[in-house]
Amino acid sequence: MICDFQPGRHRCADYAPELEIEADTVILGSGAGGSAAAAVLAERGRTVAILEEGSHWLPSQFKPSSIWAFRNLYQGRGTRAAHGNGVMVLPGGRAVGGSTVVNSAICFRTPPAVLDRWRTESGCHRFTDAAMEACFERIWATLGVAVNPPEVQKDNNRIFKLGADRLGLPGDWLARSAPACVGCGSCQQGCEIGAKRTADRTFLAEAVEGGGCGVYSECRVSGVESAGGRVTALVGESLDPQTGEVVGRFRARGRHFIVSGGAIGSPRFLLDNALGGGPVGENLRVHPTTGMVARFDEDIKPWTGVTQGYYVDQWAKGFLLQVYTAPPEQAWLQLALPPAEALEWMGALRRSAMAGVVVHDEDSVGRVTRLGLEYWLGDQDRRVLLEGVRTAARVYFAAGAQAVVAGIHGPGSIRREADVNRLLHDDLPAWQLALYAAHPMGTCRMGSSPDTSVVDPDGRVWGWDNLHVADASIFPTSLGVNPQVTTYAVGLTIGAVVAEAA
Repeated sequence: MICDFQPGRHRCADYAPELEIEADTVILGSGAGGSAAAAVLAERGRTVAILEEGSHWLPSQFKPSSIWAFRNLYQGRGTRAAHGNGVMVLPGGRAVGGSTVVNSAICFRTPPAVLDRWRTESGCHRFTDAAMEACFERIWATLGVAVNPPEVQKDNNRIFKLGADRLGLPGDWLARSAPACVGCGSCQQGCEIGAKRTADRTFLAEAVEGGGCGVYSECRVSGVESAGGRVTALVGESLDPQTGEVVGRFRARGRHFIVSGGAIGSPRFLLDNALGGGPVGENLRVHPTTGMVARFDEDIKPWTGVTQGYYVDQWAKGFLLQVYTAPPEQAWLQLALPPAEALEWMGALRRSAMAGVVVHDEDSVGRVTRLGLEYWLGDQDRRVLLEGVRTAARVYFAAGAQAVVAGIHGPGSIRREADVNRLLHDDLPAWQLALYAAHPMGTCRMGSSPDTSVVDPDGRVWGWDNLHVADASIFPTSLGVNPQVTTYAVGLTIGAVVAEAA
């Protein structure tokens, strides 16, 4: 039985039917932002209670199965999607460690042009170049960020680099928070050998081991208590991890509260509890993505190797190309083909390679509501995505591909480079694109006015003295690169702000 605050990691089986928790700071969510904030607060002598809906998993408990992972590690069992002028799959993690448990461990520093825009357009004065560089140095050291050696990259990454080099396209091996990666290709099912340095095994572990942090998993926050413009407690239910049934209730009291539920969960929490105003849930940015599969006359085995090890840098044009390693059951989803043709490709999967186009969304419009997700791919972003698809096709043909198939319904298999422009033309509508995204951002955007933002430049929710948000939802704009590092940096920054106020 747990009463009041106790450091360490706790599960539903430990809890009293009516659980009372009290700490200096209560954090909703244990992903990159929440864990980094907790580490800063704990090292400065504050007690921290983290409430997480998902379970705590050890590496030995993960299974190399997409079905198992969707059931146990993903929001909505992997079925979460946004609807608009197309359908976009939008997965997210549900575990202690959040989406870092199921991401590909890619690490990009925030582009300087993005930070400059945040400061000049949104008044984000804390995100100076010097302050962010200090965050990046800590993140690199804590996560052990490094480029994995050639022997674990394997052929799925090698073949894409070969084509890019032949075309003279700028690219590089991706820095990743998985220094001991062996190239098993199972990052998105949880790293069963513990090579990936996820939030729960790094920043959160620092906070817990220091004795000032308690992690309460299998706790779903459903409400708040408040008085005089201040939140006084978060309340909710403890959940049976096997059935999801409510087995108890909790109240977590504190002096300060940080919402770190991600760019989908955080605005939903604010909307459900009438916290914040104006644009809560608006400004959804996601880096819309579609895939490319190529077939060769040699074995590639695209389910092996570093999950995402190589990229082509076309950021100035609005997109990146990134290799994507996936198990067969996910490779099937990449094939926007009639069933018979898709089965033919699956029969030759061992000779296939896969990559994706990641777009720096600019004119698309998305939002989170209490009932669902909306995303309308803008015309500019659609054209950029199609240019990325054509570029990926040329890369594969330059590497010797026999045929390629884009994540676009209609064109089918393309067997000659000469047909790329004709079949993957700019007039293809958004509804034909098989869209995917894993980088939601911006739905509690940070800014200098409550009319256009949800939180102020310190991450504080407008109108609430002791309520902050620390995750990718406060990004004022899209990044154009994978957001893991920037989210950690936001957590470190907002954690320091709250520590100063505590």
